[in-house]
Amino acid sequence: MSSYKYWGFGLNIISEIPFPELSPVSSFEQAHVNIRMGEMPETPDGISFSTGRISYTMNDQELLFMVQDIGKYYVKEGNTIIIHPDHAGIEKRLLRLFILAAAMAGILQQRRIIPMHTASLLIDGKLTLIAGRSGAGKSTTLAGLMNKQYRIFSDDIVVLANGADNHMHGIASYPMIKLWEQSMQAFEYEDRSFPIMPGMEKYGLFFHEEFDTRPYPINRVILLKLSDDGQFTTERLSGGNAFEAVVEHIYKPSFFNTPDMRVLKFKTITQLLQNTAVYQIARPANCAPDELLSHVTSII
Repeated sequence: MSSYKYWGFGLNIISEIPFPELSPVSSFEQAHVNIRMGEMPETPDGISFSTGRISYTMNDQELLFMVQDIGKYYVKEGNTIIIHPDHAGIEKRLLRLFILAAAMAGILQQRRIIPMHTASLLIDGKLTLIAGRSGAGKSTTLAGLMNKQYRIFSDDIVVLANGADNHMHGIASYPMIKLWEQSMQAFEYEDRSFPIMPGMEKYGLFFHEEFDTRPYPINRVILLKLSDDGQFTTERLSGGNAFEAVVEHIYKPSFFNTPDMRVLKFKTITQLLQNTAVYQIARPANCAPDELLSHVTSII
């Protein structure tokens, strides 16, 4: 069977199925992650929970999750992902969607690595992370920054890694930016050739040629939220307020709730904040994209 080699999330990946979303490589000495089709093992011992159409069972070294009408996924020991589709005709794009999300989050959790649910910009050799809950304006802001020729480092997920100087670094996940239709229209992006999934007005834009696999120090975090009073405010957070605001944006937070993972979260985010300025921008529910963008660019 054919195999494909990629780099993603800071790891060398070998896969039985092709991933146009990942960054291809010609060779590497050792694969960190092996992705293959196969049968599911017995359900592992561990905690079980559900979010929407996905049910999970996991422990520190195993993750089994089932996506209704899509398939089952088994992740183990930080190095293996096994996929079993619900039926032979399932679209590969749908299978990949959950590998790039929950399955890779499981790989990172098993490797004791924290991923952040943030976009990121590379500015003068340092990273600015941009985060916000659904509806806060992250996608629109990212589209506007692209339009202004800012260098996009990663969209959606940034992997945290210790630097040699004890400064927390960020590693990009993969070279695709996901934008909602509203953001596509606001900044007149035309390419809708890669819909994320059927029935969803969200599209992938690739940037393989500009993709940078090197880690860079993080020096700024910008958090977007809806304001309570309908006004724009920008606040610099520090201490416990900064910690509580940033830790909310760990990717797949339910994967990092065991006692060991809570310790890891605390140490990692605390180290991140030692050399990172944290800003929170609250915006009105109805505001022009350019207005939000101007508040973001005034910080960076």
